[in-house]
Amino acid sequence: MPKRIVKRRPWEVESEALVVTPAMERRVKKMLCRQASKELAELDAASSADEAFYLLPIAANAAYNLRQFEDAEKLARRLLATAEEFKDNWNYGNALHSAHTVLGLLAIRRGDTQLAAEELRASGAVRGSPQLGSFGPTMRLAKELLMIGQTTAVLDYLEQCRVFWKSGGLWLSIWEKKIRRGAMPNFFMNLHR
Repeated sequence: MPKRIVKRRPWEVESEALVVTPAMERRVKKMLCRQASKELAELDAASSADEAFYLLPIAANAAYNLRQFEDAEKLARRLLATAEEFKDNWNYGNALHSAHTVLGLLAIRRGDTQLAAEELRASGAVRGSPQLGSFGPTMRLAKELLMIGQTTAVLDYLEQCRVFWKSGGLWLSIWEKKIRRGAMPNFFMNLHR
C-alpha cells in the first residue's frame, strides 16, 4: 500500500490561522510588563552612548508597555535625536523603526489618526537592520490603525516592509490578502516587539 503524502501548509499560513484570544493577549501583556521594568533599568545602567543607543528602542517600548506614556515619548524622541549620531550603525534602522512606532501609538492614544499614520509610514521608511531583515518589523501600530479603519496606510506600510524584510514576503502577502478581504490579521509573530 503506497504511503499517502500529506502536504503541510507553511508555518506562516498555520500561525496566521491561529485564533488569538483576549486571554492570550492579556497574558502576553503581563509578560511584557514584567520584562519592562528590567529593560528600563538596563538603560539607566548603560555605561556608554553606544550601549544606551542599543537599549533605547527596547526602553521606549518598555515605557509604553508600562503605560508610562510621558516617559515613552521622551525616550522615543531621545532615540530619534541620538540616532543621528549613529547613522552608520547596524542598529540605526531599529532605532528609527521603534521610535516612530512608539510615537504613532501615542498619537493614536491622543486621537491623532493622521499623525499615527505618518509615524507608521516613517517607521517603514527605514533601510532595515539585521533584526528587521530576519524577524521583521513590528505590526503593533499597524494593528491599531487597522482597528480604526486606516486600511490604506497599513497596506502602504506592508509594501514598505518588503524592501527590508525579504524573508517575510509570505507573511506580508497573507496579511495583505486578509486586510483586503476586511479581516484582521493576527500578526502572530510580529505584534509584541
